[in-house]
Amino acid sequence: MNEPQQLASATSQHSGIGDEEVSRRNKDQLYLALSSVRMGTWDWYLLDRSMHWDERMHALFGLAPSTFGGHYEQFLEMIHAENRQQVAREFAQAVETRAEYDGEFRVVWPTDGSVRTLRTRSKVICDNQGKPVLVTGVSWDVSQRSEIENALVRERFLLKTLMDTLPDHIYFKDSESRFIAVNRATAALFGFEDPTDVLGKTDADLFAREHAQAALRDEQEILRTGQSLVNMEEKETWPDGHETWVSTSKLPLRDPHGHIVGTFGLSRDITEKKRAEEKLAALARELREKNQALEQDLEMARELQQAMLPHRYPHFPHPASDKEIAVRFYHFYEPSMSVSGDFFQVLKLSDTSAGIFICDVMGHGVRAALVASTVNALVGQLRDYLGDPGEFLCRLNRALRSTLEYYSEAPLFASAFYLLADLEKGELRYANAGHPNPLLIHREKDRTDTYPLNGSKHGPALGLFDDAVYSDSYCELSPHDTLLLFTDGLYEVEGPDGDIYDYRRLLEAVRRRRDLPAFQLCHEVIEEVQTFSAGRHFSDDACLVAMEVGPISI
Repeated sequence: MNEPQQLASATSQHSGIGDEEVSRRNKDQLYLALSSVRMGTWDWYLLDRSMHWDERMHALFGLAPSTFGGHYEQFLEMIHAENRQQVAREFAQAVETRAEYDGEFRVVWPTDGSVRTLRTRSKVICDNQGKPVLVTGVSWDVSQRSEIENALVRERFLLKTLMDTLPDHIYFKDSESRFIAVNRATAALFGFEDPTDVLGKTDADLFAREHAQAALRDEQEILRTGQSLVNMEEKETWPDGHETWVSTSKLPLRDPHGHIVGTFGLSRDITEKKRAEEKLAALARELREKNQALEQDLEMARELQQAMLPHRYPHFPHPASDKEIAVRFYHFYEPSMSVSGDFFQVLKLSDTSAGIFICDVMGHGVRAALVASTVNALVGQLRDYLGDPGEFLCRLNRALRSTLEYYSEAPLFASAFYLLADLEKGELRYANAGHPNPLLIHREKDRTDTYPLNGSKHGPALGLFDDAVYSDSYCELSPHDTLLLFTDGLYEVEGPDGDIYDYRRLLEAVRRRRDLPAFQLCHEVIEEVQTFSAGRHFSDDACLVAMEVGPISI
């Protein structure tokens, strides 16, 4: 008699309970045990291939009690098609080898088509001759556990896929900053083919001492405070001295109870980005230095250009005081940039005659200013011809063409107007090279007229044609007359609605103020144009020169 039987017999003798009662009680306990774990029991009779199921087996297969037909083939039909042949093969092998069966398979409930996963264990029973005659077993539902395991398998697969394929460097460390897991990219970064070769190492084994100590301090602070470091740019120094840069995030690694047990992180190589930023920063510094030098040069150029403009006007007659002078001059000059392509001169040709020259070089900025400086120099070289406006512009045009033709592929030209005022004769003599017509406020007895100086046909702008011809025009000059010369930047101004302040509007503005002194007239006209402008400023270089004849004759 084996040990359980001896124990049961001893118990029955001690308690006065018979063997039959003990057997019944053991069956009840077995039933309760099987019920508590929701196990069904079954027997498979090999001789006629019939099966006997208890009620729990019916429930596991989605059948009502006592509705199972009792045939082994019916049992196989209820197994999922993908598992059926394997189960049949494993059962047959267990019978042939008299071995126990322990496996899982899916079944399809006939009532609703739902799929459940069952776990089954069985044992082969043989007769006295050792021939298998019966297979007895138990089954229970492991669907929930199987789903959990499948979910875990999927999560592990996804994590492994992430770790194996992500080019960023992923790593996990214990509380001593030893690597406990790395992805392939991290292993490759350290020169290892297998990620397991990195395990147990620290940064001190892989990086230069300086970087390893800095990384260790960061990780110790994370372990102490639980605070993460996110998107931190970090320089890595390697044993051979070369440096790389990464954007890294380091976080505390916690166990299921929330206790910090290490750190983990992700870093991305940004070495090329940092090098590009460094190059860009160096270029930016170089550009700032060049811009500063350029600004200094432009400031010097502006000062030189301002120095070329008249700061004191000639007196007519020469010994006259400021109150006694016969002619007064006024100018307004505003470059649209640091330097201007506009230029003018007021010249004393004799005690009774004055020359006024104004020009506007095409374009803006340094290029135009350099041409304006060239024109200024040429005017000084042609002083012998200032008594003849037409001849003067002809010679100035040829000299400008000769000077510029070898220095620029693009055409360069300038509009210009030169006027000779003979105060003794009371006469204006002038020539025009494609320039806006000056305005004359002319007074005769009780009548005052304002009109453009548009005598003969304009000649072309300076610098366009070698053989350009410029003709002289004449008009009367009387006491109290006012003459206004200007460039087109004074009136070609756009308003907020896109409207243009044109030459006609400028003429009307001057006519409304014809009785004002020249200084006040110019001031109010400039204010009107600026008020009209969308930005209250001139978009082009602007220049205005006024000559006001007094009551004193020479």
